[in-house]
This record gives sequence, structure tokens and C-alpha cells, in this order.
Amino acid sequence: MSQIAQVILETLQNNGICTKVLNKTALSGGCLNDAFKLSTDTGNVFVKTNSGSNSRLMFEGESESLNAIHEAVPGFAPKPLCFGTLPNEGAFIVTTYIRLSTSNSASIQILFARKLAEMHSSQSPNGKFGFPVMTMCGITEQDNTWEVDWPTFYKERRLRPILEKCLQNNPGDSELRRLGEIVIDKVVDHIMKDIEIKPVLIHGDLWSGNWGVNLDVNEPVIYDPSSCYGHNEYEFGILTMFGSPGSEFFREYHKYHPRQEPYFEQRQELYQLYHYLNHYYLFGGGYQRSAISIMRRLCDLV
Repeated sequence: MSQIAQVILETLQNNGICTKVLNKTALSGGCLNDAFKLSTDTGNVFVKTNSGSNSRLMFEGESESLNAIHEAVPGFAPKPLCFGTLPNEGAFIVTTYIRLSTSNSASIQILFARKLAEMHSSQSPNGKFGFPVMTMCGITEQDNTWEVDWPTFYKERRLRPILEKCLQNNPGDSELRRLGEIVIDKVVDHIMKDIEIKPVLIHGDLWSGNWGVNLDVNEPVIYDPSSCYGHNEYEFGILTMFGSPGSEFFREYHKYHPRQEPYFEQRQELYQLYHYLNHYYLFGGGYQRSAISIMRRLCDLV
């Protein structure tokens, strides 16, 4: 048994999860992690490992996020079992194992909407916007220090930090700097001033690759969260960027959380902007053009 496998087994034993591992099956862990299913003497568990220097931070944030989601809507996310540090300075997380599939059926879309709406009814324990720990969106660290209002949180804990990261990589991008400052200083407050925003639990990175269907119960599940207590509409930023749910989903969701006007669609673009900037920071390329286009449209509002 490798040293890494031994550390994971000892952690499982110390947490009373199992006494021995019977089999290991490699799974897809996305572009960041290695993942596998462990068959143990008490059942199957799911394990992700990462060798990055900030991987423990990432998995601590994921564990806290999964805990919050599981408590808000039991069964809507895997249950975190433990996480820890590996000998290679990386880290791991262990959760319940779920057999996953995908489905675009109307019944699954409607149930997905209901469960997400229920999660978005779970309010912050202290009435503020933020989260108890730092989280990561991809490999981007997210400061979740509590704020009393959402516009301040979104500006200072999301938009400004990712804009600064992009400009550190691209110091000559004067148009990004100019438009970004206008969005932060003027647009955010302008398109949020006439709506009610409650600090509710959000997944934080809910694109089509981070939700699926639990084959054992035929119900939607979400995973790989980077949660905070924020504006429910923030969820729709990345949800509509890569493989958006269909009209059945939105009709059902808005029965529980009606669209707020004015500027609903513009706020969706504002929330997409964070993710386009994050992708520009991580991957470069055409994401800059998408971010600039969004910022120009938003700046026209003020």
C-alpha cells in the first residue's frame, strides 16, 4: 500500500468510517483532481485527491459547503465524511459515494428547480453575506469575510479581487481596468438598489458539470461546491453560461423565488462577469473578449 493510500485509510479508520479497503476504482475527477471509489467493509465512499499547495484549503471549503447543502436539503449533495493532508503536501476529501448519470428530462429539470429553490431558502445563520471559511472556484481562492450587504460583498469579495488578478497577469489591459472600475463603482449599486436581497445558501459554481442525477433514487444532486450565503440570482451566472437548464427549470424555480425587476437579466450578466473574469485569469484567450462585452453593456446602464 502506498504512503498516500495508508494515510487515507488511517483517516477513514480514525473517523469510524471503515476498518479496511477492499477495492479501489479510478473515476473522473475533472481537470483539477484525481478521484476514485473505495469499496470498504462498510460500503463505498468517494475520494478526491489534489497535490496543490492550497489543496487542503480547497477541500476544507468544499467540506463546509457540502455540509451546509446537505443540512439545508438532505440528499441534494454528497455528505462529506472527512478530509486531510497527504504526505506530498497535497490533500484529500472523502464523501458518500453516489452513482451519477445525466438527464435533461422535464421531470428532472422541475425537481432540480424545486430542490435548488429549497436550498435558496436556507438563510445565513448570522444574517450576513459570506461564509465561515474560504472557498475556491477552480484554483481561485475566494475570501468569504462576512459583509452586512450583498453589493459590498460582491464588489469587494468577488469582482475586485478577480479583476486585480486579471490585471496582474495583463497589466497593459487598460480597457479592462477602465470598465471594471465603472462596473464596481457604479453599476453594481445601480442595478441592485430596488430589489430585496437575502443572504441564502448558494452552491457558487453550479455549471452543468457540477450537477447530475443520483441513479439510485432518480433525483438531481449537486457537487463540487464553493458556497457562500449570497444573492440567489448569483447562482444563475455560471448556470446559464455552460449548458443552461431549460425553460421548465426556470418556470418551476420562479414559482418559489419570483424574478425581481428591474434589471434581472442585467444582473445575470453581472454574475456571469465574475466567472468570465475567473476563466480569463486561469485560461486567458477569448474570455477577455466576453468579459469586455458584458462590461460595456453594463456600463451603458449608468
